[in-house]
Amino acid sequence: MSQNLAEVKLTAQDIATLREGLEMIRSVLANRSTSLTPKQRKTLVKMGDKSRNFCEQAVTGLQSHTDSLPRDFDLDGLTTDLADFTALDAFFTEFTEVGEMIDDTAKALSSDVMVNTLIGVSFLKALNKLKPSLDKLLQDLRGIRRAKPAAKKKEAL
Repeated sequence: MSQNLAEVKLTAQDIATLREGLEMIRSVLANRSTSLTPKQRKTLVKMGDKSRNFCEQAVTGLQSHTDSLPRDFDLDGLTTDLADFTALDAFFTEFTEVGEMIDDTAKALSSDVMVNTLIGVSFLKALNKLKPSLDKLLQDLRGIRRAKPAAKKKEAL
C-alpha cells in the first residue's frame, strides 16, 4: 500500500564524508576554476563531441609547425587547455553520473514522502469521521497545502 522507491539511511558520518568530498573538490579547483555569466554560457564558442577530434588534430598539426605560427600565438596555453579539458572531461562525466544518482535518489525519496504522506492523511480523514478530534490538524494541513502554490507565485513576481 505504501511506496518505498528509496531507502538511504544516511548517518551523520555519511553526511560529513560527503561534505568533505565536496570540500576537497572545491579546494582543488578554488583558484583554478572560472565562473561564467549566464550570457557567457549561452554565447561562448564551445568544443562539442563532433568538434573535439578536429581540435585535437589541429593542435597536433600546430605543434608540428610552430615556426610558422605568429609570435603571439599561445600554443603552450592551447596545449595546456586541451590537456586540462581532457582531464576534467573524464572527471566531469563521473561527476555528472554521481549528480544524477543523487538527484534520482532525492526525487525518489521526495516521492516516497509525498505519496506516503497523502496515504497517511487519507487515513487521518477516515479516522476523523469516527473521532472528530482531528478537525484542527486536517484544517491546518489543508491550509498549508493550499498556501504553497500562492507563496510560489508571489516569489516569482
